[in-house]
Amino acid sequence: MTQHQQALCTDNMRLVSHCAMKFRESGVSWDELCSCGNLGLAKAAVTFAPERNIRFSTYAGRCIDNEIYMHFRQGRKHCKVTESLDDEISGTEGLRYHDVLTDDTNMASIVENNLLALDVIAKIQALPVRNRNVWEMHYGLNGEPPLKQYQIAKRLGCSRSLVSRMLKEDLPKLRKGVI
Repeated sequence: MTQHQQALCTDNMRLVSHCAMKFRESGVSWDELCSCGNLGLAKAAVTFAPERNIRFSTYAGRCIDNEIYMHFRQGRKHCKVTESLDDEISGTEGLRYHDVLTDDTNMASIVENNLLALDVIAKIQALPVRNRNVWEMHYGLNGEPPLKQYQIAKRLGCSRSLVSRMLKEDLPKLRKGVI
């Protein structure tokens, strides 16, 4: 990496934090998000072409976001669906899923998460019918697989941007419980 590229990285470190902040609710640790973001910033510094007439911060922001998204996609590839709680956890000697799940602290968090899910579903049920249908289709709460926004729009006979706007406008109401 040249001295100029290192300077670009150093000068834009706060951009990594800004981009990582968008993903703080994803369940991935802050250090891991920043690590991925720093990798994206370094890639941006190396591949940046000033003759394209775009600001470095704009280009780097996209690279950082893309690197974090790639991390999520890679994580999904490595997820293993287990058939039984008696299956052995890979990389362990004899440790099975039921050994981990029967821990009281895990059980308490599972119950708490289930109660939160029921609360969210109850709040969704209080939405107007059209909005409720959008949320149910988007997250597969109606027994069908989750649908993408354009698929929901096609079923409802409206635009994808309207579906997106409905989801975006309902989210703060669901968080606050004001419907």
